[in-house]
Amino acid sequence: MRFLAVLFAFLFPAATVSAGDEEERTLRALLSRGEQEVAMAPAFFDSVPPETLSQVLDGLRDAIGPVARVDGKGRDYVIQSDTHRMPARIAFDAEGRVSTLWFGAPEPRVTDLASAEAVLRELGRDVAWLATRDGVVISEHRASEPLAVGSAFKIGVLAALVDEIEAGRRDWAEVVRLEERHRSLPSGRMQDYPEGAPVTLHSAGLAMIAESDNTATDLLIDLLGSDTVAQKLGLADGTFLTTRQFFALKADAARRAEWFDAAPADKPAIAARAAKTLPALEEVNDPHAQGLEWYLPLDRLCALGAPLASLPLMQVNPGPVADQPGRWRNIAFKGGSETGVLNLTTWLTDAEGRKYCVALSVNDPGAIPDTTAVGAFGAFLRSLHGRS
Repeated sequence: MRFLAVLFAFLFPAATVSAGDEEERTLRALLSRGEQEVAMAPAFFDSVPPETLSQVLDGLRDAIGPVARVDGKGRDYVIQSDTHRMPARIAFDAEGRVSTLWFGAPEPRVTDLASAEAVLRELGRDVAWLATRDGVVISEHRASEPLAVGSAFKIGVLAALVDEIEAGRRDWAEVVRLEERHRSLPSGRMQDYPEGAPVTLHSAGLAMIAESDNTATDLLIDLLGSDTVAQKLGLADGTFLTTRQFFALKADAARRAEWFDAAPADKPAIAARAAKTLPALEEVNDPHAQGLEWYLPLDRLCALGAPLASLPLMQVNPGPVADQPGRWRNIAFKGGSETGVLNLTTWLTDAEGRKYCVALSVNDPGAIPDTTAVGAFGAFLRSLHGRS
């Protein structure tokens, strides 16, 4: 599974100076087809070609329409249009050239919870969401119905690992060795580690959650046992897959058909045979094959993650909620995606100490625009918290 990374942005830090109203003027110019008027630091274009910047800015203009106002100060701003709000960050080098430029996902303006829910409904063919506050449901739609969730299933792997640690059978500092059978496709970096590399359980768990590392995930599944993880997730009928098995079946139509047709008891052996060979990354980019995934209801994901949300490793990558600074005291996040599948699940504590779980799953035959979904998710979060 690919790591859900909503990087609708460019971020290139450099020495900065205060520019007063220059930030607002520059942001307005960039979003009104005036980028030729803006001086960019050479290091910026070393990383982002001018044509790429133009494409991104064109997409933003189309998404939000004319800029009505720019709020903020220093480096952090919110671009306001009649239809959207969009967080932004900008800073300048010592010569007054743009050295830092960042845009968050455009968030549609909503007037209340009902209008936010209406935006969610438009994201795909099958959409489910759930929002709870201190265990009480605020909003839900199909929250108990299993949908494909991509890498969000890794919450169940972490939950099974924490069970072992709390029972005294494992320790975060325990070292395990990476073996060839654990090697999977990205996302992550551990697939590039040499065979036999020593990895602590904490390092593997952190990589699995913060970077959605698939090889770290399969290493932990091997250690814990597929049946243990499957039972934790409520997938005890032979359909549970490691990420390597998932990729192998997705790349091989004949083997996949065999797996689909097999009895539950025979499926694990078929998946294991398929996974003897790891496919190339370009072989697994087709749309989601119905039935070949991790199908979980949002209420289960929320319940599994609630006792884990206070773990520091759950808070390293805040996901799209990072676009709402100052609103949340703690943010834990895990998402997942492949073509036709998207999940965003976050566990939050607000400034008053209230605990939330907010989750969204979208399944569709076609590609799901990540930035559109993240913007809708942000609007949903904002409507739940009752702030504009």
